[in-house]
Amino acid sequence: MSITIRRGQIEDAAVLFDLARQYQTGREPIGRDEFSVALDNVLRHRDQETNVLFVAESDGKVVGYSLMTVSRLLHAPGLTAHLQEIVIDEAARGHGIGDRLMQANEHYCMGRGVRQLSASTSRIGSFYNHRGFAPMGEHYRKILDLG
Repeated sequence: MSITIRRGQIEDAAVLFDLARQYQTGREPIGRDEFSVALDNVLRHRDQETNVLFVAESDGKVVGYSLMTVSRLLHAPGLTAHLQEIVIDEAARGHGIGDRLMQANEHYCMGRGVRQLSASTSRIGSFYNHRGFAPMGEHYRKILDLG
């Protein structure tokens, strides 16, 4: 199995949409229109590098992605990054694709001088623990009724 990691692009939209719908957070799945707006925003602001989208290809087929945001916080020196999403197609899990995506994000961070990389998860804490992440605090979420 040949795994390649590269930056995401608009041509990946259809497969990224399918993968994003596998990422369940307890809310309703994202619709195509909302996804298109989100992907456009991620790619449009690429020049500012606030959003970093990597895709993983296995034998030429996109089978996963990660989305990381890079910013400055008021309480911490230097740049920080937060891994917002990492999704591997259910049929492709267990082949090291998640590892390769994590390596790409860490390499990107080190090249930019990012001093802290964080991630939130409700399902696979062992994935992060195995990669040197330490649990810090708790993650809270409130779904707002936009009525």
